[in-house]
Amino acid sequence: MIKLKEGRASLGKRLNERSISEMLEYSGVVIDKPRGPSSHEVTSFVKKILNARRTGHAGTLDADVSGVLVVMLNSACKLSRFLSKSTKEYVSVMSIMPPASEKEIEEVFSHFRGKIYQTPPLESAVKKQLRIREVYKLNLLEVEKTRVLFSAKVEAGTYIRKLITDFGMLLDRDTKMLELRRISAAGFSLDNAITLQTLSDYKWLADNGKPEKLKSVLVNAEELIKLKKVVADDEAILSICKGANLAVPGIVSLDENIEVGEFVQILTGKGELVAIARALLSSGEIKNRKHGIALDTERIIHIFS
Repeated sequence: MIKLKEGRASLGKRLNERSISEMLEYSGVVIDKPRGPSSHEVTSFVKKILNARRTGHAGTLDADVSGVLVVMLNSACKLSRFLSKSTKEYVSVMSIMPPASEKEIEEVFSHFRGKIYQTPPLESAVKKQLRIREVYKLNLLEVEKTRVLFSAKVEAGTYIRKLITDFGMLLDRDTKMLELRRISAAGFSLDNAITLQTLSDYKWLADNGKPEKLKSVLVNAEELIKLKKVVADDEAILSICKGANLAVPGIVSLDENIEVGEFVQILTGKGELVAIARALLSSGEIKNRKHGIALDTERIIHIFS
């Protein structure tokens, strides 16, 4: 991180000093979504369990799909569009009728690694137009008669259900998705995820004077997003909270390699997220200037007064 000057850091709290109520206001939770309920229904369950004013989710999963679903709480819902959407990982079981050999399946898989053309399936809610998506990894894990287990790491917006349909076209066989589980999304994996029942249990403990378990699964807003960081001084932060942009003199430190047009997070000296902003200057330009607007405030997350 590039340090430009010393700055006052009296506003707010350090993340490890937040109370459970403050964490619930500015955090999210990674849920291991079960098969059955829709993503919207799971989000509603979380809202009810945690008595939240508002909840939102990132990366919709169909009702029959399980796995990682990031649910944002209260003020953290403002971060939805800024969560990492670059890659997602899945494990899937598909059926092939009649059965195919491992060699035949591997041959088909080889045509779907790298950049592919894909039209969203009819079940999806997005516009049905041809687009390019990238499949970073596609690995055959196991074949048992008509069932095939495979894993895939793909660009956001890639439909595994449609991949399976396209496999069948090349194999000249009937293929069908039997099960799909998302194991990674928005920078979080199943290792970070908990069930709705566990969340309910932890909330009960918190309500009865034992908040440690609930605190341990809440993800601070600052950790939900994977954006480069800019630390501003207290005076600049108070101005940002009133809608101002961030000028060069108000910057205390910043990450290297920030590019013009890139979204970044503005933090207090204690590490609390204040706002998301778009860079008008690169890191190098900010370092070498004494004046000028450096960041255009896009979304205020935490208001200090």
